[in-house]
Amino acid sequence: MTAPRKTVWPLEPHTHAKHEILRRYLEAWTAILSLGGFPTIAYVDGFAGPGVYDEGEDGSPIIALKAALKHQARISGELRFLFIEHDKKRATQLKECVSSQTLPANFKVRIVEGTTFEQGFRTHLLEPYRTAQKPLPPTFAFIDPFGWTGVPFQLVKEILANKSCEVLFNFMYEEINRFIEHPDQTKHFDELFGTSAWRGISNIVDTRARRDFLHGLYVSQLRDEAGARYVRSFEMRNKKDATDYFLFFATNSAKGMEKMKEAMWKVDESGDFRFSDATNPAQTLLFSPQPNFDVLRRAIVGRFQGTEATVAEVEDFVLASTAFRVTHYKRQVLAELEREGKLVPLDPKPGRKARSFADASMKLRFERQP
Repeated sequence: MTAPRKTVWPLEPHTHAKHEILRRYLEAWTAILSLGGFPTIAYVDGFAGPGVYDEGEDGSPIIALKAALKHQARISGELRFLFIEHDKKRATQLKECVSSQTLPANFKVRIVEGTTFEQGFRTHLLEPYRTAQKPLPPTFAFIDPFGWTGVPFQLVKEILANKSCEVLFNFMYEEINRFIEHPDQTKHFDELFGTSAWRGISNIVDTRARRDFLHGLYVSQLRDEAGARYVRSFEMRNKKDATDYFLFFATNSAKGMEKMKEAMWKVDESGDFRFSDATNPAQTLLFSPQPNFDVLRRAIVGRFQGTEATVAEVEDFVLASTAFRVTHYKRQVLAELEREGKLVPLDPKPGRKARSFADASMKLRFERQP
């Protein structure tokens, strides 16, 4: 997606789908954290934009404000919004959009213009807490650039090193793939990936293999280098049905991953987590047939056959290692395996109903499959 030159531009279908994921997640995120009694929680929009599109649709900063306003009565602490926008004209438009909202006193909005995402985040959030020798408050960072510069992996790593901090990053695959072998961009791609391993792309010609390589590398960096326990991505495709970008979500919160999956499933009910502008333009979001639970079954059996595991361990595997929601695995997989005699509960509580798995500590024996 080429960076727009105008202050305000049209809303593309895939951007609407992205915003739908963001909105649904932030409504859940704000509600959950409001019950935690935190003195401060923070939302950061690293490439905030003007706050509005050509036909009056809300931009991501206004979506975030409205999501929080739905739960304002529950929020006793301070909710800080940091909107960073390098372009001064867009920042001015954003200020007008924010001023049109009626915000409670504990909602603190700061719009930073004329600076990069990294500079803005470090100056106005990260460094003040470091100086005070305090960790960041629970923070959701939405990083939505046009291109690949200005999002050093080191900063993503520093954000995720703080408890209850999460990142939703728009990884601009089409532009990255197009320019990744340009000799002038080596330094930028080293910063983006936090490693030089991306240079292995030069040996890959196949289109799908290149996409899988870059996607897999960023996932492994989030997990292995940044230490994110849970990582999930959503693929956005353009009007030619080619991959445009990936939304990467990284968190250490099981509840956060559960809620993000719920948001993603609402946009693509097949569980493939994919949206394409090549679909019917009158269809705002892509709703596919029901999930292929055979895929989930194969994943669970492949991981646990011939072993014993608790219900909680199975659930964590589903959450961390598959695209499926935790509501899927009990009735759709475990119950069927028990009915077929391929799963045996080892220590059920008295009165347990057959093929029910409410007890997270119950141990299960998965028979080895032929």
